[in-house]
Amino acid sequence: MREKTIKSKRIYKGRYIGLRDDWVCLATGRITRREICEHPGAVAVIAVTPKKEIVLIRQFRKPAEKVLYEIPAGLVDNGESQNEAARRELKEETGYKTKKIKKVLSAFTTPGYSTEVLHYFLAEKLSKHKQECEDDEHIEVALVPIDKAVQMVKSGKIDDNKTIIGIMYAKWMI
Repeated sequence: MREKTIKSKRIYKGRYIGLRDDWVCLATGRITRREICEHPGAVAVIAVTPKKEIVLIRQFRKPAEKVLYEIPAGLVDNGESQNEAARRELKEETGYKTKKIKKVLSAFTTPGYSTEVLHYFLAEKLSKHKQECEDDEHIEVALVPIDKAVQMVKSGKIDDNKTIIGIMYAKWMI
């Protein structure tokens, strides 16, 4: 069932992602090509208030060409732990700090063509501070009761995979 890589060529290396062209031998002996998006991985934060509201952000996403509701997320900086990155992204994007955070899940985002693994953290015991968005980010914060967030998923108003996973985790596990 495994595929053996015969040849691999990096096609592109950007600030955040790379693109690799791999030629592989299938278990049947057939040779085929795989285009692979190399991604360093990221963290996502399921932040829940004492009132059982999930902290969502709204921002324009160019690839989707629309404003999306999302849970806070981002890359892990060099020399930073996943836990530190989760805390930083929560603070930067929403202005919230947490006294209680734990890793609850890791999952491939699109394993058919990408190496990205997203590490989910549950954050509770939140306190509000100043939002510190990066220069190229314009982010609005929305506190949404978990049951309403589930309805937003069902209606299609929330259509970001990581956010759907985060909301459903909050609904089922909290």
